[in-house]
Order: sequence, then structure tokens, then C-alpha cells
Amino acid sequence: MHELPLHCDMRIGRAVSIATVGLFVAGTLHAQEARPVQEEVHYLNPEDGTTLTAYLSVPPASGQFPAVVLLSVAGIVPVTEHLTEAGYAVLAPIRRGFVAVEPLLQATYADLGGDLRAALDFLGTVSGVDSRRLAVIAQADDGPPALLAMAASPSPVPLALLAPPAFSGVEEFRREQRAMARRDGARADELRALDTYIEQITEIALSQAEPYVREYRLDALRTRSPVQLPRNAAFPMDERQAHFFASPLWRDRLAFEPQVALGLLRSPALVMIGVDDANTPVEAYLDSVRRGLAAARTDDTSVCLVPGRTRHSFTPRSMNVLVEWLDRRWDPAGPPPSGCLEDPLR
Repeated sequence: MHELPLHCDMRIGRAVSIATVGLFVAGTLHAQEARPVQEEVHYLNPEDGTTLTAYLSVPPASGQFPAVVLLSVAGIVPVTEHLTEAGYAVLAPIRRGFVAVEPLLQATYADLGGDLRAALDFLGTVSGVDSRRLAVIAQADDGPPALLAMAASPSPVPLALLAPPAFSGVEEFRREQRAMARRDGARADELRALDTYIEQITEIALSQAEPYVREYRLDALRTRSPVQLPRNAAFPMDERQAHFFASPLWRDRLAFEPQVALGLLRSPALVMIGVDDANTPVEAYLDSVRRGLAAARTDDTSVCLVPGRTRHSFTPRSMNVLVEWLDRRWDPAGPPPSGCLEDPLR
């Protein structure tokens, strides 16, 4: 075997290196070209004049794409990428009051529903979006306003709900607070006192009094109460707490009746819940959701139980279910979602 001279060996090495770099650069450019087009967009809610901001992601290919409005405060990068890879354009609105909370506290569910309608109207005008194939994905606390908005919509828009409330607003609040109190080691007598305090809070918050009157009464109640709510990130633990519970947003949250809202739906609907979602008795949850959907004005409803959590996260399983369910709205002959667990109530 003949050895090459050193200078030849070096030239070949450089040539291989250059070829390798070229392939890497070409591959990188191709990957960049294949990435979805993303931009920040602004549009108006004409019902109250609020300017809204959202992030728009459109698949890189040409054509007319189905599109979704994605309502979530969880990390949405993975689900946005999953949807665009599946051929969907995605509009992810920034909830009003996301940084300064006051605009959100002063918003009603009707206001947030108007924000969703504005998002759908805007999305339908985007170049490359098929305005006849729009849908909504709403997660957790974004579910109730979306549900009420779609129930009132004159034209059906497919609605996928991840971990929406299944019990009345007051019952959801009580369940959350009791679960946190148990986590903190509360005794039976302390839990009973907490129940009484929660009943008093909700009675004032749901009253017809003006917000400033509700705030005054709630602050007085907090000052004299022998127990306080468990510490959590949903609201302040100081004197500002009364302002939160007296707000229009919290009033609507506590007044929400999911079975009634589900029964008003005329849009295709998917309700997804995870077996590990916190404070969620799965069988009672599924029973409540099914009771509501039984009265819906559409037969196109599905309930899907998946592993893991759906309230504040998106898993590969839940994302696959979303895409498969959405695909079937545009192609009824397509297969149903394959990632749902066996329903314990059936």
C-alpha cells in the first residue's frame, strides 16, 4: 500500500472538511427554510376597543391552511410547533392583563369572549389561512370564556378544551382551597372553618353590590376571620386579596356553571382531561362533563382521558390527540383520536 505525501493528505483532509461544512450549512439552511413563519401581530376587539396582541405561526409551505386560536398561559412552544408541523396555522393571543393584572381583573367572561371572536376574525383574514377551517383550543381557566363565546357563536367553530372546569365555580374554588389546606396539614376542624370562610367569600363576591362595596365587605371579612385561605399564587395573601375577589373576573369565575355552558354548545367539541391533573376526581369529572354534553345542540362531542396532566402543560400524547381530532373535523372519514385511555365510566 502506497502512502500519500503529507501535502496531498492535508489537501484531501481540507476538501473533506469543506464538504462536511458545506453539507452542514446546506442542512442548516434547509432547516431554517422549513421553519414556520412567526410574527407578533395586533388587532382590535371592536366590542370594547381593546387593542390585542398575539403571536402568529404559519407553516412554511404554500397553500391554504386550517388554523387554530390557541388560548393558554402554559408553555405553548411545543404545541405550536406540533400544530404547524401538522399543517396548521396558529394564533396565540396574549391574554389582556398578562403583565399588569388589573385589565384582566376588570374583564368579564363576555369581554374575554369578545377577545376570542376578534382573534378568530383576524385569523380568518391572514394570507394562507382557510377561513372555512378555523378552530379554538382553550386550556384550563381560558376554557370558560371560550366555551361561552362558542356557545353564543352563530356559526359552529370546533372547540377543544383541555382541563376546563367541570364543577360549578364555587365548588371548584372550594375544592382547590381544601386540597391546598390538606397539603399544608390542616386538621378536620380547620377544614370545616375554611369551608365556612369560603362560603362567606363567595356569597359576597357573587352579590349584586357594586365592586367597591364587595371589596369593602370582603376586606372586613378577611380582617375578622379566624382562618385564612391557604397560600398560593392565584391571588395575593394581603389586603389586596379583597380587590381580586371583588373584581368582575372573579365574579364570573365563581358564577360559572359548566354543565349549563356545555349544554348550550352547537359547535363540535372535545374535552380532554389527564389522569394526574391536580384536584380532579376523574370519575366525577367525566360524569359532570358528560351530563353537560348530553344536552348540547350537537352530536359531535368527544371526551378523552389521557395519561399525565393537561391543565398547565401539553404532552406528546395530548398534542397528538388534538391534531387527530382537528383533522377529523375537516375529514369526517379520518380515524378518531388514538391516544385516549379507556373511559372508566363506560
